Amino acid sequence: MVTRITGLASGMDVDEIVSNLMKTERVPLDKLTQKKQLLEWQRDSYREVNTKISELQNYISKNTLTYPSVYNSKTVTSSNEAVVTATAASSAQNTSTSVEVAKLATSSTYKSSNYTSYTAGDYSLSFNVTAPGETEAKTVDISISSTDTIDKVIAKINKSNLGVSAFKDKIYNGSEYVETIAFSSKATGAGGSIQAADDTTAGFMSNQLGFTLDAENKLTADQKGQNAEVKINGFTMEKTSNTFAVNGVTYTLKGTTEKTGPITTSVSTDVDGIYNKIKDFVTKYNELIDGINEKLQQTKYRDYTPLTSEQKEAMSDKEVELWEEKAKSGLLRNDSILSGGTNQMRTDFYSNVTVDGKSYQLTEFGITTSSTYLKRGHLEINEEKLKAKIEEDPQSVVNLFAGGTSSSSYGEKGIINRLNDSLKNTVKSIENKAGNSTMTNSNFSIGKSLNTVSTDITSLKDRLANIENRYYTKFTAMETAIQKMNEQSTYLTQFLSQSM
Repeated sequence: MVTRITGLASGMDVDEIVSNLMKTERVPLDKLTQKKQLLEWQRDSYREVNTKISELQNYISKNTLTYPSVYNSKTVTSSNEAVVTATAASSAQNTSTSVEVAKLATSSTYKSSNYTSYTAGDYSLSFNVTAPGETEAKTVDISISSTDTIDKVIAKINKSNLGVSAFKDKIYNGSEYVETIAFSSKATGAGGSIQAADDTTAGFMSNQLGFTLDAENKLTADQKGQNAEVKINGFTMEKTSNTFAVNGVTYTLKGTTEKTGPITTSVSTDVDGIYNKIKDFVTKYNELIDGINEKLQQTKYRDYTPLTSEQKEAMSDKEVELWEEKAKSGLLRNDSILSGGTNQMRTDFYSNVTVDGKSYQLTEFGITTSSTYLKRGHLEINEEKLKAKIEEDPQSVVNLFAGGTSSSSYGEKGIINRLNDSLKNTVKSIENKAGNSTMTNSNFSIGKSLNTVSTDITSLKDRLANIENRYYTKFTAMETAIQKMNEQSTYLTQFLSQSM
């Protein structure tokens, strides 16, 4: 460290003189610092685009827009939703169906006659449980401890795979209400059973919980479950559940038609639902394309460079904010990566999609590009035309948006599959240029430039420190010389005054 004598002998403000001299010397450092700031701003601006792309990719994935079924969804109406409701898969035919319900499916219930409040020991219970409509039983094991209360036993049964909801209940035996344990099967339908797999289990169920078992050690039902009896377009069938599917339509029975007569359900294309899916997708796409266009068209203010520390200190926070807003503007103006990506996206939308030899073009479906030049690629929808297309030919909508697969040729890929590829490629190009939050600077081009600039800044700071020390060394030598001259002058003055 250089010993500094700052103006004690000369009376000069050495610190200010050196500071002014160093301002000129620091100009290259200021330029490097500004260059580093611009690179960081540019990196961040690129990453903002990738964030927006990621949002669109996530939207496409979350809403399964590559699935044909999304663009071929169905809606079902019922003439009496209090009795029958229905939903339809995309494969269901648009048709009307007559539904008659003779019986609803019900659950089996089991009630004990009495039970003990505490268990008489530790038990390893084992059951063979057969679900309604099934022929093979599954084994269910439940461990009971001697310290378990009846409430604890009920809780263990409910957490097991026994297939029942267990609870305490009260029944009237003719003279009084007696507390009992009740099981209600979670599955509806006839034919289900709960069988004690061994004598220990059978004894516990009868002696501890008070259930009645038959000769095969099966719990005797207080009320046996029954199947639903339903007639679809004149064809009678039995179902173990009140919710079941026939020809792609899932029916839910809520009551019988004894008093109402047959119920009519009608399957049709879900025009509004499909339209809204496409509309919402276009809105998300427009948000991305508009944001990219804004960056491509931003004005570049060349006179507004990043501020130095000294310049920021001389300005208010608002002035700094307004200045940096202009300094950041135009960093990606006419950028080749972004313009190349948006051009490819426009191509993805407007190139014909060919499926089974037939071509489809976006404008045929009422979707066009905005006529405003600054909104290049922004899509606009003619609602009436698109809805009409969805209603008259839903399969063509499927082909346009979700045709082909990721491995199909470009011409046979639907718009969404094409766009997915373009989004991935754009993300990759941006990451090669600006990286992402998990990448080190050495893995992308702007990062490498930042490393180089940072190294140059460090080297230049060392050089400036040496220059500043050299200035102070010279001024210190001058101050020392002046101080010696002053001391000699004082000595001579004193000597001469004594001689006289």
